Amino acid sequence: MADLLRADAPALLTAVNTAYQQGDVARLERASHTLKGLSANFGAARAVTAAAEVERLAKQRQSRGLPAAIGELEEALDELIAALAAAFDAGIHG
Repeated sequence: MADLLRADAPALLTAVNTAYQQGDVARLERASHTLKGLSANFGAARAVTAAAEVERLAKQRQSRGLPAAIGELEEALDELIAALAAAFDAGIHG
């Protein structure tokens, strides 16, 4: 599962940013929803909350808060991926 997240998250984040820039609300909603589900598999509350906020804003067509919400999502996913990498390395080397 961790490999799936590490492989898919960057492309999904790119999709989120591209969809936002292009005003593609449906794509933004789908990508953030997928990221929410992937993050939930790891109990990553910050990432789940951030993805849910992007999804909510997209559904409500509220572009005003999206840049901050997307930034929070990026940070939360970076944190999650780093934590998974550290745990994986500790498991192999620990």
